[in-house]
Amino acid sequence: MQELSAAVAEIRKCSELLLEVAEALTSVNESPEPPIEKITMEEVRAVLSRKAASGLSDEVKALLDKYGAKKLSDISPEDYHQLIKEAEAIGNAS
Repeated sequence: MQELSAAVAEIRKCSELLLEVAEALTSVNESPEPPIEKITMEEVRAVLSRKAASGLSDEVKALLDKYGAKKLSDISPEDYHQLIKEAEAIGNAS
């Protein structure tokens, strides 16, 4: 009978641990995605300047035009992430 009681106690411990694991997995699954790293105007300016200096000034101007801007300060910081992604691709077409 003691063996049965010990087995039941172990099963209960296991079930408690399984519940804890399930709760931990649920909280991981529900956590929001990590925020996108904020890109500064200076970082975008550095990429655009590097591209322009390598002979891609027309492409840089076209990219600014795409965003409806004559200069970088006309572009919303919310667009920096996409802008820098596009700027880095200039001249790298395969």
